Amino acid sequence: MEAKRQIKYILGITLIVVSIFVVILLFKSNQILDNMKASESSPTKVLILTTDRLDDQSWGSLAYKGKLLIEEKYNVTAEVVGEVKEKEDTPTLVEKYVDKGYDLIIGHGREFSDPFYRLINQYKDVQFVTLHGDNIARNLAVYTFNQNEIEVIAGMAAGMKTKSNKVGVIDAINNKNKDWGFKEGIELVNDNIELNYRVVPERTSKSKAKSVAANLIEQGVDVIYTKGNSYNQEVINYAKKQGIYIIGYLEDQAYMAEGKVLTSVLNNVPMAYDVMVKDYLSDDGIKVGKKYLNENDGVYGIAPFGSMFSEEEIRRIEEATDHEIILR
Repeated sequence: MEAKRQIKYILGITLIVVSIFVVILLFKSNQILDNMKASESSPTKVLILTTDRLDDQSWGSLAYKGKLLIEEKYNVTAEVVGEVKEKEDTPTLVEKYVDKGYDLIIGHGREFSDPFYRLINQYKDVQFVTLHGDNIARNLAVYTFNQNEIEVIAGMAAGMKTKSNKVGVIDAINNKNKDWGFKEGIELVNDNIELNYRVVPERTSKSKAKSVAANLIEQGVDVIYTKGNSYNQEVINYAKKQGIYIIGYLEDQAYMAEGKVLTSVLNNVPMAYDVMVKDYLSDDGIKVGKKYLNENDGVYGIAPFGSMFSEEEIRRIEEATDHEIILR
């Protein structure tokens, strides 16, 4: 009897211990599942900084469109801060938003490359990214795109429509000495065409860009490729009054000057944000270095050509560039 009592006692203790263990295991399992669910449901917080305003047709508005796109496609919440003074404001804004749990910070333009580089060691768990730029580090990446292929097409369009053999470019950044497709496209048509290159920074007044356009026209330029989104409309309106052909930039700008816009080099900047966030949320995360986006990423293209082009001209461009051209 004593032996049976001891066996029952041992079994009872064992049952109690096993029960406690099972309860603890279930509790821990529920905690893990709850944490996983919380992690899955808690959106990633993304901060986007731009030095520009967020008005329609502005460079800054493309940052806002990027915010809307990534919020629609991914489990993220994004904040865009405009009119940032990159040197003075960036450190304060980064500190403020990191304290709020933001862990992906994007600079809308190369001007944030240096300010971010000075901050990365203070925020080693934060991923910084700039759209264009040069500085890279363990937690600082660059996403950019090389639109040479598309600019070859634009250059051929300009070369075919100049009668004075003088083409002008108004650029927002000095790219004259870089690998540049526009000049190559012009030379495919006629290597005797004179290319007049001017730089008017993106945030310089519209009147400055208009003045540069007037100077180019005075020198005999009869086609202008204008690449500053904030001042493009000013340049296009002026060129239209002077009877000059235009190549637009960033969006299809034919509506600004009917019959005078040859085509436009398209930049779908919000799609760059799509790639950034997709990479960030992937198992591998954002890789160290500079990532070059291409036409397959949807970041650039060429707008339909105007009716001033003949079928023969279109065929010539298509044969030279292996790219289908659409007419309006």
